[in-house]
Amino acid sequence: MSIENITATILNDAKLVEETSVKNAEKTMEEIINKAKIEAEEIMKQTAEKSTKDAESLKSRKVSAAELQAKKMILGAKQEAIQKSFDLALEKLKSMPEDKYLNYLTEEIIKIPVNKGIIILNQRDRDKIGEKLIKAVNQRLNVQSYELSDKTINVSGGFLLRSGNIEINNTFETLLNSIKDDLTTEVANALFN
Repeated sequence: MSIENITATILNDAKLVEETSVKNAEKTMEEIINKAKIEAEEIMKQTAEKSTKDAESLKSRKVSAAELQAKKMILGAKQEAIQKSFDLALEKLKSMPEDKYLNYLTEEIIKIPVNKGIIILNQRDRDKIGEKLIKAVNQRLNVQSYELSDKTINVSGGFLLRSGNIEINNTFETLLNSIKDDLTTEVANALFN
């Protein structure tokens, strides 16, 4: 083979290699570009989905927070209505006619299994019905062992009974507080059902 033939063969082979390399490079370049486009589209799709999910999550949290706030407001209003019901009950007890109130206190005192003691009232009751109450209790129990205290208590009504080391608190506030937990459910059902 002559040098020209060898040169021609080398040039032809180089041309073929170049064409093949260029085609391969173009094909690889096209594959890389297509792959990049697909990845970019996937990233855009994921970003859009994440943004949508984030927006839905934010919306859901805002709605939940608003619902919770509304429930708190409703609960607060219900608790206020229940408290007003107990306040009204206390007002009714305080405004009981004197004869009924005297009878009520007498009955409550004679139910207590103690046959003597000092009865303590608020200032208003002590001045108005104190002596009548002591007389009524002593007559009903056929004893002379109950006394009216010179001291008074700061309550709406009812009494304290002291007998030795025993103190029985039968004031209106104590009575209402003792039944409040039990009655709250019933009051709520009556008001809101």
